[in-house]
Amino acid sequence: MELISQVTIDDSVYLATDLIELASRKEKLSDKRRKSQFSRLLNNSKTLQTTMHLTDEVMRISSSKASGKILRNINQKVTYKGLGLIDFFGLKILILISNIFPGFAKYIVETRVKLDSKGIILNSKKDKLKTYIDKRKQQDIDVNINILGEAVLGEEEANKRFNEILSVMELEEVTYISVKISAIVSQLQEADHDGSVSRVAEKLRKIYSKAQEENVFVNLDMEEYRDLQVTIDVFKKLLDEESFEKLYAGIVLQAYLPDSHAAFEDLIAWAKRRHEKTGAKIKIRIVKGANLAMEKTEGELNGWKAAPYESKEEVDASYARLINTAIDSKIKDFLTIGVASHNLFHIAFAQTLAQMRGCKEQVEIEMLEGMANPEALAVKERFGSVLLYSPVTSDEEFPAAVAYLVRRLDENTSEENYLRASFDIAPGNKQFNQQAKRFIDSIHMSHVVNTDSRRRAVQNDTRENAFKENIFNNQANKDLTDPKFIELIKNKEYVFGKTLIPVVVSGREYLNLEHKNGLEPGKNGQTLYSYNLSTIDLVDDAVRIAKFEQNNWEKTNIENIKEIMGKCATIMEENRPRLIAAMMRDGGKTISEADPEISEAIDFVRFYSLAAEKLDKESSPLGVVVVAPPWNFPYAIPMGGIVAALVSGNTVIFKPAPETVLVAWELVNQLWEAGVPKSVLHFLPTDENEIGKHLITHNDVDSIVLTGSYETALLFKKWNPSLRLLAETSGKNSIVVTASADIDAAVKDIIDSAFGHAGQKCSASSLAIVEQSIYNNPTFFKQLKDAVTSLKVGDPADFSTSVGPLISPVNKNLSKVIEELEDGEEWLVEPKQLESVYLWSPGVKINVQPGSWAHQNEWFGPVLGVMNAKDLEQAVDWQNSVPYGLTAGIQSLNEKECEYWIENVEAGNLYVNRTTTGAVVDRHPFGGWKKSSFGPTAKTGGDHYVSMFREYQPVENIESLKYEFKLTWEEIGNKSIKLADIESERNFKRYIPYKSILLVTEEDFSKDLEKFIFWISELLNINIKIISQDTLLGPDSNLDLSIFEKIRWIATSQEIPTQIFSSGATIDERGLSQNGKQELLCWVKEQSISITNHRYGNIGSGPQPFKDW
Repeated sequence: MELISQVTIDDSVYLATDLIELASRKEKLSDKRRKSQFSRLLNNSKTLQTTMHLTDEVMRISSSKASGKILRNINQKVTYKGLGLIDFFGLKILILISNIFPGFAKYIVETRVKLDSKGIILNSKKDKLKTYIDKRKQQDIDVNINILGEAVLGEEEANKRFNEILSVMELEEVTYISVKISAIVSQLQEADHDGSVSRVAEKLRKIYSKAQEENVFVNLDMEEYRDLQVTIDVFKKLLDEESFEKLYAGIVLQAYLPDSHAAFEDLIAWAKRRHEKTGAKIKIRIVKGANLAMEKTEGELNGWKAAPYESKEEVDASYARLINTAIDSKIKDFLTIGVASHNLFHIAFAQTLAQMRGCKEQVEIEMLEGMANPEALAVKERFGSVLLYSPVTSDEEFPAAVAYLVRRLDENTSEENYLRASFDIAPGNKQFNQQAKRFIDSIHMSHVVNTDSRRRAVQNDTRENAFKENIFNNQANKDLTDPKFIELIKNKEYVFGKTLIPVVVSGREYLNLEHKNGLEPGKNGQTLYSYNLSTIDLVDDAVRIAKFEQNNWEKTNIENIKEIMGKCATIMEENRPRLIAAMMRDGGKTISEADPEISEAIDFVRFYSLAAEKLDKESSPLGVVVVAPPWNFPYAIPMGGIVAALVSGNTVIFKPAPETVLVAWELVNQLWEAGVPKSVLHFLPTDENEIGKHLITHNDVDSIVLTGSYETALLFKKWNPSLRLLAETSGKNSIVVTASADIDAAVKDIIDSAFGHAGQKCSASSLAIVEQSIYNNPTFFKQLKDAVTSLKVGDPADFSTSVGPLISPVNKNLSKVIEELEDGEEWLVEPKQLESVYLWSPGVKINVQPGSWAHQNEWFGPVLGVMNAKDLEQAVDWQNSVPYGLTAGIQSLNEKECEYWIENVEAGNLYVNRTTTGAVVDRHPFGGWKKSSFGPTAKTGGDHYVSMFREYQPVENIESLKYEFKLTWEEIGNKSIKLADIESERNFKRYIPYKSILLVTEEDFSKDLEKFIFWISELLNINIKIISQDTLLGPDSNLDLSIFEKIRWIATSQEIPTQIFSSGATIDERGLSQNGKQELLCWVKEQSISITNHRYGNIGSGPQPFKDW
């Protein structure tokens, strides 16, 4: 790369000055009005926010009535300073009449937005498009067509966009078109690079063939970082094919990505070889990048460095560096450079370099249609040509295309942005001097700007160091576009064959016991490994040793335990590829489901270790804890349960899920390797038979941690009524879609929530409760059906798979929902068994009726039910009428609707405008209400989970207890407590007192404790009924237990009858405690709330329910 001289910089500034003066002379009255309008808009944050609401919410909502509500909600944000008096009063009048004539108000808003965006987003009707192109041709200006439309969620929409591209290319007037690969292929799996290239190539071949027939130049556009390498590789692949080896075509590189520099070098080397062989050339269009906000958001949520540069200065320097590298007489014969910018300084710089280096024909200047017409005309006059990037869409899809407008507005709100300055710029004024300085600085910085990939850079794990300093940070997920990481996983896929897994008691391995085969669901249940089954004698040995060793383990210094757990977290991360491979093969998890589970498990290890340091020193461990996890999260859930028990001083017997013993074996070995004594952690695979029952009912087992069905928890309790059971149980989860929803966003989140891990997550939403206006809108079911039928079902070892196998052949409940249609129900998409009994295509059952079996029951499989609610109130009633309360979601752009829903829905985890799955430790503490929990549980990944593994001192000093109790309530009660310091989500927890509690006591319950209970009742406003155990169980008792949310059973003289556990109320058997904080937690429910805080990555856009939280 050549160093830029001061003479070149001075000449560039002089030329930019000339262009600015020329553009000023070409301004028409309409240009001046538009500049004035944009200037007012961008200099008033409230007005900009109002504009965002109008374009992205009022227009995006299909229901006129619902959009009218949004319009009225923004009344306080409207200001004449930004809008001007005419628009201000016009909008105020619209707001007033929107309640009576919502359709008319919505029509006026749409008409006005279309009018204002007329020169920015063009109409795709052929006659109008022809007229527009002809007009530009008369000005000797070329046009680059970019077709916008609805979100591409499935292949039907992708094919529609693909055919629209082919159709537009047939127009004689069209000579240049841009194509984004994600617009023509819906199933671009990040981990499946080669498959994605093949799927794109299939479509792109036809586009390139059409380009040859019609003499149209095709440019491959770029937006998301994840598409970068696929776009480059498909571009090179096709242009190397014999049919296209002489085709002149283009590709975009984004200067805000440091990766673009290596990509440029790669493209140049390839283009040179191609030119030497065929004489052909290519074009590289250099842009700043238009997806910055979403890249930052994605990076934040995944724990990554955002792929783009951090600062505008770096982006400008990168842009200048690419221009400097590209404009070169040595490569001009096979490379044309598109300089896409509105910054007249950078345009002048490119032209100055081209003039100096004899490369004038190599450079083409490109600008956005409608954003700077006088500047475009000035460039055309001075340099002979300009290309205008021109988005087009149909009238029907205009609201969906508004996302483009939103991004353009966001890009131009920065104080540093040239386009913002251009509205007032003139040679010598403040804006000119600022922009000239920024340009000069960018040239100087271009020689030293870092061009190493930010996303792929080898980074020191600051989380590990933070943990040592008692600071918790969430572990980052892996970037699945990284080919090196994907190759590591592939290399680990075949290391598990013929594995024989032992029973391990106190370090001794037992390999000659009865065996059972571990099956691979992705391979139709073929044997993957074998494992030994424990005997009754080995159960007794393990419990005996665990009980004996517990006292020694309890005395272990917490710093030593923390050191062990820190080492374990490191081992886990180092083995991530192997663990993913194990989960894919043993648990049927796709790579995109397995990877975040490992991050969650690492988070559990660190978070619980730090939480253990805060345990009440007067408390004591429970003793021997059996951890009995599920198969659907075979790594994170057992790791969390085991570590929580260990760090709180308990010894553990690990009874892995029979379906996923291989993953469990990997997990337990990591803990042992890290330093957990084998006498403290025992590994006992058992069948669900008498041996398993013997472990569950063992007299020396003090507690069992279960994640499974409510029925399993009830069974365990019937086997052993005195058992301390900590159980996370079932969920019948749903997402409410209101009339104010963004249909595309709602469908995407429903798909992810319903069909991730083939619908086998406890948090999966098997129901969508849809408000009538959306239910009756054809777009909703069209998009839903398209997305569902496009999902690739298959073996997780095939990285193109998006929906993996069932863990076993169809279960009873899943069989019922597949085989039976109740009154009114019909299939939108009927599920089908594929080539394996483990593989089922996703299904959608519509018109599910309230109170029906499909409404009330979970089924753990890839089937979604859809209900039709008349309004939000009815939808919430239906959402609450199930016996479970684990997760719940809402899709709405209406702030007030979101607030109503948050205040009325009954579930432990609430999700606003996002998926109902994917809880992150400390960000979304996880656990449910009603039948979604069993026993004295606390949310996993939350502050109180570790404390569940301790016994607390009984009440001795009531006044002291009351003081601590009240102090804790004042700290956490009647408020929402912020979680996780991130911008793209607003996460909170809150503590809500139970409405009604039955307290079951002994006959001799003291008057002082009774007064204390009444004090709690008044403080927390809980209806508490105190009854003695003998009275409740007596022959004359007719108390209706269903009226109580919770039963606090502190009587100890006899075991709780099993029928009490069947009441549906939460049962808490812990005695009254002297620890005020722990005692308070017995009277309240914890709730986690996660609210998406962006639109298209624009932080703070979209609804802001309870913005003062």
